[in-house]
Amino acid sequence: MLVSTKQFLVGGDSRPRNEIIMKLFRLLGASERQGFGGPLIYKAAIQNDFRRPEIVSDIEHTEIKVWNIDLADSYPELEADEKNILRYIAKNGKPVSVNTIKDILSTTEYKVRKAVQVLEEKKLIMKIGNGPSTKYRIGIESVEFLTQLQMAMDNIKKQMA
Repeated sequence: MLVSTKQFLVGGDSRPRNEIIMKLFRLLGASERQGFGGPLIYKAAIQNDFRRPEIVSDIEHTEIKVWNIDLADSYPELEADEKNILRYIAKNGKPVSVNTIKDILSTTEYKVRKAVQVLEEKKLIMKIGNGPSTKYRIGIESVEFLTQLQMAMDNIKKQMA
């Protein structure tokens, strides 16, 4: 890619390698020039609770892995309890406490705490707060956070229209 991975995920910057071919595709209606393909890919992954895309780019080539699999199922090394908790936290969309997870999934506090510890170690979830007010949410990188903010802004615009 001629743009950085971060810029690809944020969008708004399009630098084709071959301007003539790009113009041909644009005139045919087969492409766009805006540079918002990256954010659209990320939005689709987030909205469908898929594993986030992985991008590997160097001077020779760019590889984008787009997962068509549930976020929890994309980690086969996780135990069933860990997958269920990860799935619940991902679908909930907001930080949740151990007690909430325990009540919703009808399991013991010990199992929830043990699974949360494993998910934290793998950086799949992150801890917010301390003590009784501790909550957990999906671990997101700054780019994912920007994509989620953009999605929230899009939803607000739709509601106001």
